[in-house]
Amino acid sequence: MPKTRRYAWVRAEIMIIRQCAGTMTALQIAVLIGRTDTAVRCKAAELGVSLRLHGDRHQSARYRQEDIELARQMHAAGIFRHDIAEKLEMPRGAVKQFIYFERRI
Repeated sequence: MPKTRRYAWVRAEIMIIRQCAGTMTALQIAVLIGRTDTAVRCKAAELGVSLRLHGDRHQSARYRQEDIELARQMHAAGIFRHDIAEKLEMPRGAVKQFIYFERRI
């Protein structure tokens, strides 16, 4: 069995993980610093840093955060939900969930 070589983490790599967490995937960070994605995930967990993507970058995001905020502003201005859905090309149910904060992303 070949022996793998382990390199100590340098301060710059740790800073990159902290700064890129939430905006880049583990694989993207790994490519950036020259490590494996598994190593990046393990180091992030050790540091207590969440690599979960947020906002528009989240893998389940269907609508931009700006559109969601616009829908909420339109509703606050008195525009009906079905009109908001039509203008933003969203299902009525999604608009309802966003304006009443039942759904965040």
